Amino acid sequence: MTADTFTHKDLSAVTGVSVTTIKSYRKKFPEFFMIAGHGKPLRFKKGADKLCLRIKELFANNLSSKQIRDKLLIEFESVKDNKPLSVSTKKSDESSLELEKLTRVTMQMMNGLAGLVTSQARAEQRLAKVEKKLTELIEKQEANSSGQDHLLSEIKEIISAASGLPQSEKVTAKKVITIKKEHGDSSSYTIESDSSPVYPENDFLELPVVIHSDKGDFLGMPGKPGHPFTLKELVDLVTTKKDINSIKIWRKQGVEWILSFKTPAGPLHELYFQRTRTPKGNIVSFFTRLDINSEPKDQPFLFSFFREVRDRIDEI
Repeated sequence: MTADTFTHKDLSAVTGVSVTTIKSYRKKFPEFFMIAGHGKPLRFKKGADKLCLRIKELFANNLSSKQIRDKLLIEFESVKDNKPLSVSTKKSDESSLELEKLTRVTMQMMNGLAGLVTSQARAEQRLAKVEKKLTELIEKQEANSSGQDHLLSEIKEIISAASGLPQSEKVTAKKVITIKKEHGDSSSYTIESDSSPVYPENDFLELPVVIHSDKGDFLGMPGKPGHPFTLKELVDLVTTKKDINSIKIWRKQGVEWILSFKTPAGPLHELYFQRTRTPKGNIVSFFTRLDINSEPKDQPFLFSFFREVRDRIDEI
């Protein structure tokens, strides 16, 4: 024991009660025990001896813990955040981790919400652009009815550019948007799509078809004498076999054209192609993927399929 600090054992010696009793005092009234350091043994600041003597006296007078606390609040200094016994940082660390997780999740939710708001704003801008252009084009068409085909082509391009999505259907005009003229007449139009089949453009079909080699290089094959193997030749070979024509459908998905075909007794094949430029600057049709019955095949299978189809070039 020193003049300035006390251990539980020191306080026991001063008050004449057991160490267990001193610990019970601290457990009941932790805010009055000023801790001098958290080493071992735990030490309390000067005045802890008088505090324990006073608590002993008040208990001897049969006062309740609440009554004793009220008196101690008047007679002694108190600190609200003193710990009852030994200080442990484990719970504090766990709370910090939980708070960090909660903060991170909250930020992710806020970022996601901000992304949704941004996407909505962009969609509204694209819609406004479409509406403006459609009105201008329809007014032009009213002035010159002979340009209807050109008008519809322009409308299709505007919709495609504004939405950022491929247009795999034809666009036709019907009356819904009303345009009033100075002389009082008015006309109305709307835009709708039909289900006409779509096909890649001929210049895409005539491109050399290539795949990736096992080293990641572009690999093509020779077709008819003096010419590379083209996408059109590949399509003809895979969709026609022994005079039995398969059912085939083209569709556009992003930058890719997808050919789906199925013979009466065979599985469903889906071939993915996209226009790309090789490191040498050649524009080609890149055969990127092959699914059979909706199951993607690996690169060795794709290479074998490509080679087997090419080997039938004389059938065309």
